[in-house]
Amino acid sequence: MQTVLTTLFAQHDLRLVALAALVCALSAFAGITLLNHARRTDGGMKSAWLAVAAVSVGFGIWATHFVAMLSFNAGMPVGYDLPVTLVSLAIAISIVGGGLWFAAIGPRRTDSLLGGAVVGVGIAAMHYTGMAALLIGGGIAWDSPLVAASMLLGIGLGSIALYFAVQGNTLRHRFRATILLTLAICAMHFTAMGAAGLQNCYPIVADGDATPQWLSIVVAVVSVMILLFALGGTYLDMLDRRRTAAESERMRGLADAAVEGLVVAKDGIIVTANQSFLHMVGAEAVHGRPVAEFLSCAVVTRLVERPNTAIETELKATSEIVPAEVILREVDYAGLPHQAIAVRDLSARKQAEQHIRFLAHHDALTGLPNRVSFGRKLDDEIAHARRHGQTFAVLCLDLDRFKEVNDLFGHGAGDALLQRVGNALLTAVDGIGSAARLSGDEFAILLGDIGGPARAGRIAEQVLDAFRRNNDIMLSGPNIAASIGIALFPDNAETAEQLMTNADTALYRAKQDGRGIYRFFESAMGAEVRDRRMLEHDLRHAVSRNQLRLVYQPQVHIRSGEVTGFEALVRWRHPERGEISPATFVPVAEESGLILQIGDWVMRTACAEAARWKSPLSVAVNVSPVQIHAAAFAQKVHEVLTQTGLSPSRLEIEVTETALVRDMVRAVTTLRQVRALGVRIAMDDFGTGYSSLANLRAFPFSKIKVDQSFIRSVDNNNQSAAIVRAVLGLGSGLNVPVVAEGVERQEELDFLRGEICQTAQGYLLSRPEDIGAFLAVTEGRSKVLEVASRVQLRAAS
Repeated sequence: MQTVLTTLFAQHDLRLVALAALVCALSAFAGITLLNHARRTDGGMKSAWLAVAAVSVGFGIWATHFVAMLSFNAGMPVGYDLPVTLVSLAIAISIVGGGLWFAAIGPRRTDSLLGGAVVGVGIAAMHYTGMAALLIGGGIAWDSPLVAASMLLGIGLGSIALYFAVQGNTLRHRFRATILLTLAICAMHFTAMGAAGLQNCYPIVADGDATPQWLSIVVAVVSVMILLFALGGTYLDMLDRRRTAAESERMRGLADAAVEGLVVAKDGIIVTANQSFLHMVGAEAVHGRPVAEFLSCAVVTRLVERPNTAIETELKATSEIVPAEVILREVDYAGLPHQAIAVRDLSARKQAEQHIRFLAHHDALTGLPNRVSFGRKLDDEIAHARRHGQTFAVLCLDLDRFKEVNDLFGHGAGDALLQRVGNALLTAVDGIGSAARLSGDEFAILLGDIGGPARAGRIAEQVLDAFRRNNDIMLSGPNIAASIGIALFPDNAETAEQLMTNADTALYRAKQDGRGIYRFFESAMGAEVRDRRMLEHDLRHAVSRNQLRLVYQPQVHIRSGEVTGFEALVRWRHPERGEISPATFVPVAEESGLILQIGDWVMRTACAEAARWKSPLSVAVNVSPVQIHAAAFAQKVHEVLTQTGLSPSRLEIEVTETALVRDMVRAVTTLRQVRALGVRIAMDDFGTGYSSLANLRAFPFSKIKVDQSFIRSVDNNNQSAAIVRAVLGLGSGLNVPVVAEGVERQEELDFLRGEICQTAQGYLLSRPEDIGAFLAVTEGRSKVLEVASRVQLRAAS
């Protein structure tokens, strides 16, 4: 160590040593910077930057050696052999460049130790080759331990320097590695200079031919310029890379914002992909993976052969196969030609198409096959049954009073009821038949190869039982009630249309016979159902064709014989059938919903007629339960009164207990709205319902009408007499007038006169007639009917 220090301070020009140290530090910093820059590049640019690093850093290290050698005072004039000096420069560039190259491409961080060792070897080889270029006489006596120490210092410090250089690219990491590499170069050089003994050497170069020291400045300046150019190029390249990275990041942001998957590939290998594609395939990264891993080889080949052409295929994801549409285009990426593949996920479209196909053959609400699908299956079943001589059955189902469910509970409850029906049908016929929803509340069941009608009947009962069980499960909401009609092939029909018609006919018979039951088709049913349908068809046009008319039956005070009011009754004179009884067409009107139109006409016509009477008598109008539960019934009543000009106190609406039983709360609310208008409310057919006393308590009726079934034979039937007396007593206690309906015999009138009944109506007093028959009463010329007067006189006599 003493020898090295003595050589450094006694035999060197310290000014040039400082210059050499500066060149050495710049070379070390440039080497570390270029090494990290090369490590971040790929392909040909990595080799280019390693070449730049080898030339600039190798020249800088050689310049450090040359300047330091010029600062050395050998005690005699010396010169340098130019070819050997150039060989030392070539050694510095090649070996140091090799070490940097190994450190740059090594996959492990420990590979940088070996690269640094190569750099140390290159520094030593360059130094001792440069020493061989000295032009002096005699031979240099080398101190072997110091020679070994110089080489170990160069190799060891060089290894550590490059190891720290690859740990990171921060300024702290680069300064630390620069200091170590500078120490490696300087320690190796000055230790090696201390190992050189020149005692036996003599000058062979004249003083004038010795290499001047100012040449060191030139070499240093050239070296610094080379290093600065290299660092400047590195800086510009870094700026360009940053701009490129920023642009790439912006493009990646745009690509990631795209809904479609985007893949950039080179020679079938994925270079990059956006987030949409990664989400499609369920992967975190796909860089370096072949495109054929996600698309079949055949599809990849077609994409390459037919660019700009959309191809529908399947995308292989991590856990599923995704239907997709792909298209390939040639693009420029990072300055090189690549293939961009756009991938569109077709899952939503395929699901929509599948849903559309499903809706084309199924009912959207219940999921059951629709009419079209059922008709196709029915045709297939007919063909199959004909070929094999089999018998099958068609069951038509219709929900009982489904319209009232919608009116009372709302359409949401109606839809829920239909879904319950669909589920119950699927459970009931699972494995033995197929069910379908034809329309609205109409359903159908196809039972193949049943053998005979008995099995069809058992299955129909099984369906009804399924409805009952479903009702038992439900704690609230409307119950399922349905009627079933059954037709057999080939017994009842041989075509699909006739088979459905006959099953529908049997369904109507089931509804007529009491609902909630099933009936088989019989040939006699056809005429009856056709007649009923014709009746319904004609009834739809009865109002517009002026076929309906009103007749009026007076209500008479029993003791005075005075008319207190009239009840308006509707009649239908058919142009071909003649007079049709209300008992025939009113149920048809209620079942078909025509009662709303007819009821509105009756109320409007009766109010308009009563408004023309000079005598302020009341007019009573019967209102169906369907009307009571219809929306805005009270508003309709108010509208009729306003348009006709009839005083509300003269209008009396008669409702039956059935309207209250179906939905007490809703009916009472509507009736209170009507009564608030000033209209009177009468309970009609009292005693024939299910909870008469509860109904009277729920709503304060203006009048009670005793049903005619109790008035008949009231004079000789003790039970009827007791019921009538109870109703009359109830009315008296509630201070509600009681009207006896259907008085047809004098004995019945005498009984009522002997009790506390005030008013009666019936054939005995007057049959329903056109209002013109009561002109004297409506004009106020008389308060008593002629027939009522005779009856009263007869009773008095």
